[in-house]
Amino acid sequence: MAYFLVMGGLALTVCFTFGWIVWRMLRWAFARLGRRAPAGRKKKTAARASQGRQAAAKASARASSKAPSKEKGRASSSRRDAAAAGKDAARRDKKAEPSPPWRLTMALAPLRGAWPLAVLLAALYGGGRLVAHGMVARPQHAPDVFRQLVEAVGWGAMALVGVALVGLLASWRCRRHA
Repeated sequence: MAYFLVMGGLALTVCFTFGWIVWRMLRWAFARLGRRAPAGRKKKTAARASQGRQAAAKASARASSKAPSKEKGRASSSRRDAAAAGKDAARRDKKAEPSPPWRLTMALAPLRGAWPLAVLLAALYGGGRLVAHGMVARPQHAPDVFRQLVEAVGWGAMALVGVALVGLLASWRCRRHA
C-alpha cells in the first residue's frame, strides 16, 4: 500500500511538473506571436566616439602636413605620433566595447522559469532517493522501474540546473551589453 501511495505522489508531482512546463511554453509561444517587430536598435556611442577620435587624428595629420618646409621633419614625426595615438585610441575602444550578444543569447536571457522547476525536480529527486533507500530495508524487492524513474528525475534536475545557469549567464551578458 505504501508503494502505491509513494508512486501515486510521484506520478502526481511529475504530471504537475509537465503540465506546468506545457503551460509556460504555451504562454511563451503566444507572447512571441503577439509581439511586434522591433522599432530599431540603439546607436552605439562608443563607436561614434572612436570614429570622432580617428577623424580628429586625421585632421591633425593633415594640418601638420601643411606646415612650412622648415618644420617638415617635425611635422612628419608629429604626423606619425598622431597616427599612433589614433590607432592606440581605436584599439582601446575596440577592447573596451564587447561584441553585441547573439540572438540565441537574447532568446535565453528571459528564461526565468527554469530555477523553480529545477528546485522542484531536485527536491523530488531527493525524496525519491530517500524512498528508494527506505525500500531497500524492506524484505520485498523494490521494482527496477522505480530506480530508473528516480535516476531519470535526477538527470532531469541536473539538466534544468544547467539550463537555468545558461539563462542566468545569458541575462548577465545582455545586461552587460545594454
